Amino acid sequence: MFKNKSRKKVIKISTINKLKSNLCRHFESCSAPLCPLDEKHLKADIWYPDEEICRLKKILDWVKRQKKIAKKTKDNDTYYTYEMLNRNCRVGTGMTGLNPDKSEEPQLEDWLKKHPLKKALSEKQKNILIEARKKRQTIKV
Repeated sequence: MFKNKSRKKVIKISTINKLKSNLCRHFESCSAPLCPLDEKHLKADIWYPDEEICRLKKILDWVKRQKKIAKKTKDNDTYYTYEMLNRNCRVGTGMTGLNPDKSEEPQLEDWLKKHPLKKALSEKQKNILIEARKKRQTIKV
């Protein structure tokens, strides 16, 4: 049957050993369901856009995407997996996660198809974009 995708807060002290807790000053008060220090459970856990996000100083790309999704999404009742958050794709206002009442695998497959990876830019393309941004900034001043 379906996995239970109900929202639950888990005390991470039991899942992360004390050595790792010393790496994060927010450890004791943090209730973020996805913790970069909890590598053992990271890939199995889920995150809803209205839940807490990791506050470590060293911000990982998937944590940046969490922040973007939380800011832009209008649907807080769908969830995201680590695989989804770790995917280098565009985050927009229409982005939604997976429905907790449906089977995850087919939804995830569709979600990954709908959210292709960003294309890497060549150095020449990057320089063109940088120059265009500089021109726009000088026009605004």
